[in-house]
Amino acid sequence: MKVSEKASERVDLILGGDGMGIPSMPGKVFRIAIEGGGCSGFKYDFSVTDPEEDDIVIEGGIVTDPLSYTYLENSLLDFKYDLFMSTFIVENPDVKTTCGCGESIGF
Repeated sequence: MKVSEKASERVDLILGGDGMGIPSMPGKVFRIAIEGGGCSGFKYDFSVTDPEEDDIVIEGGIVTDPLSYTYLENSLLDFKYDLFMSTFIVENPDVKTTCGCGESIGF
C-alpha cells in the first residue's frame, strides 16, 4: 500500500506528530482495516488504536492487520479536503463494486 503526502501529513496531525512523521501520542497508531458490512459486503475502517503484535506497518504510524493487507496491498491511501468535507480515500484497483452511497465495497 502506498500513502500520499497529504494522507501522511494528516495522519501525523491526527497522531499529534512533529511534522516529521514521528507521532507524539506514544504507543498509538493509525489503523486501516477492511471490515464486513454495508450493502456491497465490506467497508474501510480508520481508527487510532494501540498496536497489535501481528500488525503490518505501512508507513510511519500507519498500520493494518494481515487479512486487511491482502485487500489493501495495491491501494493508495489519500486525503481529500474541500469546502464541505475532509476524508481519507482509498484508491483500490481491486474493488469490483461499490454501493450507491459509496460507503461499502466489494471484491
